[in-house]
Parts: sequence; structure tokens; C-alpha cells
Amino acid sequence: MGVISRNVGIALICCAAFMFLSALVAAVDGFDTSFSPLLLSAILTMMVGIFPLIFVRRHKDINTREGLAILLIAWFLCCIFSMLPYVLWGGEFSLVNAWFESASGITTTGATILNDIEALPKGLLFWRSSTHYIGGLGVVVFIMMILPSFGTVRYKMSKIDVDDISKNNYRYKAGKFIHVVVSVYVGITVCSFISLLLAGMPLFDAANHALSVTATGGFSTRNASIAAFDSPLIEAILIFFMIVASLHFGLIYASFATRSFKVLKNPVTKFYLVTILVAGLLVAANLVFSGTIPNVWQALRHSFFTVVSTISTSGFGSTDTNVWPVFSILILLYCGIQCGCSGSTTSGLRSDRVYFTVKAAHALLVKMAYPNAVVHVKSGGQLVDRDLINSVSLYVLLYVIIAFVMAIVYAAFGLDLMTSVSASLSMMSNVGPCYGTFGSSMSSFATAPEVMKVLMGIQMIIGRLGIYSILLVFVLYRKRV
Repeated sequence: MGVISRNVGIALICCAAFMFLSALVAAVDGFDTSFSPLLLSAILTMMVGIFPLIFVRRHKDINTREGLAILLIAWFLCCIFSMLPYVLWGGEFSLVNAWFESASGITTTGATILNDIEALPKGLLFWRSSTHYIGGLGVVVFIMMILPSFGTVRYKMSKIDVDDISKNNYRYKAGKFIHVVVSVYVGITVCSFISLLLAGMPLFDAANHALSVTATGGFSTRNASIAAFDSPLIEAILIFFMIVASLHFGLIYASFATRSFKVLKNPVTKFYLVTILVAGLLVAANLVFSGTIPNVWQALRHSFFTVVSTISTSGFGSTDTNVWPVFSILILLYCGIQCGCSGSTTSGLRSDRVYFTVKAAHALLVKMAYPNAVVHVKSGGQLVDRDLINSVSLYVLLYVIIAFVMAIVYAAFGLDLMTSVSASLSMMSNVGPCYGTFGSSMSSFATAPEVMKVLMGIQMIIGRLGIYSILLVFVLYRKRV
């Protein structure tokens, strides 16, 4: 337990650091009403985080079971301690609402219970965006950044926190891996901040949206989200950075390091970009022909922004999608299932798994048509390991089962079919907005039953950590017992 408590303590210290930074924002804003809650929360979180570092002996090595336990416990405790600023500030934040908002932030889901976001002081608004940033880069990566060595601990933790599919694309040692992820993450943040600032977005809004878009989170400083700015240029900038943040970070880094467009040559990236193009055009056509948005330019503007916002799991809104036709909403639901690429800050099935599922299905059909043929699944001219295909197939099955079961649970609260299904898929993929009774891009989950909010928070964490990571914790510890 010593190695677990020490590393979880480091994760809490990271959270406390961002609380102190948010308190500084509150102080600059004239010591607004969030200053004391943020400062007190930072002190309490820091004390709890430092305690095991002082009284628990340092361990030089870590096994897979302990690494998985660190991952799971760190995420849950960061969600719990991130509630403190909300609870201490009050307002719309009851204990359950604070849990929902905290889990939504740390998991980069971007769903909210707030009816009036603009009523929050700047310090608390910055803290909401900071929770995205913490969760986007990953609590485990923050742990690895400040571990004393580049040894076995970092290597094993990096293997746990990076998706199985993306591991094949990371040709770096543990220390280099940290450099790659942090460089790309910070680079996207800085570039998006400067771009939004130059596009006319106010300084504070630009900083918050830069943190949010990099983490593919979705928390905005405005009640109407991006629609509040009514700027095609700002929307275009966000579209670009939402796409970039949902691509494989290793490939982005390799593209800059080799001064080539290597990221665009990857078959999964091509599949992802084609999905965006096709979905955007289909939604735009549906909006025009249904008369929802008769103007072609406006239809293209809002369709592509919403498609990219959904598939990247960002969840920003440029218009109220609840009034869109069912055809468009179903396409958006699919985008919220596929999502971005492995090795990025997105969740959901991810485009890699969908791509390999399609390839495997094609290979199976060919084998059925030609029983004597030797059929292999290939990607980019290379053979795909059968174990990977089996892993992908099982993950897709587990994802569908969990999403379906949770939809049934939500329906038990009296919700209609569209609300239940879209809410479950949204929480599972950390997309944020859903369709139906509540939680669209222009509304909140404030009216959801209290028990449902608790369950949604848990489902967000399951979606963010990945099904395998959570199942492995129980399997390994049960085996030990």
C-alpha cells in the first residue's frame, strides 16, 4: 500500500497546485468570492497529498497490480477533492452537483449541472477549466512528470495509461514518452490560446477555452457556449484545434520532428478525417433540406462545428442541436461513439477500434466467400496481430453492453428513449451534451435525479479510464486474495 499511497499523494498535490493557481486568478480578479474556497481547498488537498510522502517510505519499483490501483484510486480521489471548491463556494453546487461537475471536469466530459455559468466568479471558472487540463493530460502523466527517475516506475505507468492500440505507435522510451505527450499538449494549449486571442476572444475566455479545447473537454465560460461569441473565425479556430487534439500525439510529434505530414499518412487518421467530412456533409444536407437551417453556409458552419465537437468529445456548442432532425442527431450519436484517435485526450471506442473492426469484418466476409484463402487483417501495409483484433472486438462488445445497461438504468428514472440512450453514450464516451429532456449543447443536467447524477459520474470515470483498466484491477486483486 505504501507505493500506492505515495503516488496517489503526488496526484493530489498536482490538483492542489491548480487550486492555488485558480486562487491566484481569484486574487487578481479582486479577491472574488471563490478565493477563500479555492485557497482552503488547495491547503487541505496539499496536506492530504503530502502526508504519505512524509510518512511512507519510497519504493523503487512498482508492479502492474499496484500501477492499476494507482490509476484507479488517483482518478477517484482527484474527482472527490476537486469537489471541495464547489461545495465550499455553494450556489448551485449541492454535494451531488459538485460530484457531477467534478467528475465531468476531471474526465473531460464537459457536461454541467449549472444553469447560469456566467454567475460563477472567475476563480471558480478557471478551476473548472483546470480540471479539464488535469484530466486531459492524465493524472498518471502528472505523476510520471515528477517521479525522481526515468526508471521502471515511469515505464510501467506509461504502459498502463496509454491505450493498447496507441502503444504500437509510440516508439519511445518512458522518458521520451513523457516529453512527447507534454510537448504536444502544451504546444496545442499555447497555439490555441494565441489564436483565440488574435481572433478577438477576451483574454480570460481565451485562456479557459484553450485549456478546455486541448483536453477535448467542453467547459465554457459562457451560458451559450461558443454561440455566445457568434464568430465564424473563432469557430474555425476551435474546429482546427479540436481535430488536432483528437489525433495521435505521437504522430503529431513525429510530424514536427521529421518536418513531414506523417500524421496524415496514418490509415487511422485518414479514416477519422473522412468520417468527419462525410458526417459533416450529411448533417449539413439534412439541415438544409429539412428547412432547419435553410442557408447553406450556415448549415455547413454549424454542422461541421458540431460534428467535430462531438467526435473529438469536446462538447462545445454553436447552436441548439435539440431542434435538429432525428437523422442529424443519429449521425452525431454515431460520432459520439467512434470519437477520436488512440494516443489523444479523447475517449469512446476511438477511431482505431472502429477502423480495425471494419477491417476485421471485411476479412471475415472474404474468408466466408473463399474458405481456402489465407486472409490477413492489414493496416498501412502491415499485418495486424490477431490478439489485437480480439482485444478490439471484446472492447467493442463490453462498451455496447455497458452503454446499453446504463441506458436501461436511466430509463428506469422515467426518461424517454432518446434521452436515456444519448445520455448513456455521452457519459460513456465523455462527450458531454446529450439529446432529449436535458443536457443538450445549450442546456444542463440540473434537472436530472440525484441518484442518476451519481451514476453518471461513475460512468464518466469508467469511460475515461477505459474498461480494461478497471476490470484488470478487480481481476488482479481478486486473484491475489
